[in-house]
Amino acid sequence: METRHWVLIGVVALLLAAIISYLILKYACRKPVANIWNYLFCIFFFWTWIFNIYETPKKRRERLKKAGVKEGQVIVDLGCGPGRFVFLAARLLGPQGKVYALDIHPLHTAIVAARAAIGGHKNVSVMHADCCATQLADEAIDLIFINDAFHEFDKIGCLKEAARILKADGILAIYEHEMKEAKFLDIVEGAKLFTLMEKEKRLYKFRPLREG
Repeated sequence: METRHWVLIGVVALLLAAIISYLILKYACRKPVANIWNYLFCIFFFWTWIFNIYETPKKRRERLKKAGVKEGQVIVDLGCGPGRFVFLAARLLGPQGKVYALDIHPLHTAIVAARAAIGGHKNVSVMHADCCATQLADEAIDLIFINDAFHEFDKIGCLKEAARILKADGILAIYEHEMKEAKFLDIVEGAKLFTLMEKEKRLYKFRPLREG
């Protein structure tokens, strides 16, 4: 899908968010907010409040730490979206580490690239690529982090690529909220490429299986 199509989708999503916010505010106040600037101000704080309740930066940072992200590593945020975890990971990794922010959607990679440039994050490398063909070198990655995106991927293709680019002692960390656990584990373990190390709620950590 071309970039302009993703921009259009983004605009439609924003309009829907505005309409939903307006209806909620109207119901709460029993009348429309009179001043347009007050209305926009209320919308901004309403959605900021919603997203902060859902997943604060502190919660995201803790998820990265539980996934195994440590200073000096080279990691991949696979299906990084607009970068909700990318820059928190970059700070945890430090200047000697590196995070590859990889996504197939051009709008997402454009947003992450802009944020990296504005924030001066030199240890962030943005890649517009498919999860099944990352173009990264064999056994070059310490950790792959997938946050609630695995259900959207070509699962077997993704697992094969992850096994290729991970080091022998690397970690595949997947937070998966959409798929049922039994189905999710059947797919990953059925591919015979990874073995489950540990899990905490919906965060699963796997080690790659190596022949011999």
